[in-house]
Amino acid sequence: MRSILALTLLLSMPFTTIADEVITIYVKESNYLISNSKTELTFAELEKKLKSLNFSTVIVDVDYCAAPETLANAYLAISNAKPTLKDIKLNLSGSHENSKCKNV
Repeated sequence: MRSILALTLLLSMPFTTIADEVITIYVKESNYLISNSKTELTFAELEKKLKSLNFSTVIVDVDYCAAPETLANAYLAISNAKPTLKDIKLNLSGSHENSKCKNV
């Protein structure tokens, strides 16, 4: 009887998985993209979008042409939106050989 009660109690509990949500922020020359989105964002739009998303890890993919203040603003937006992140990873993309930077 106890095993039936225990099994019934176990089956009635909701099974939720706590998964680490990972998003990628692409830091371009003067704007940002989030994960698979094609919409370019400004700093204010990035911060607003990050506040509406649920994530625990961020990959910051920085383009070769990204201005230093654009990268700094990305970190500022992340810290304002989610001050208790688990992890931030930095990736670099692009190179000077095939650079098409506008603000050189």
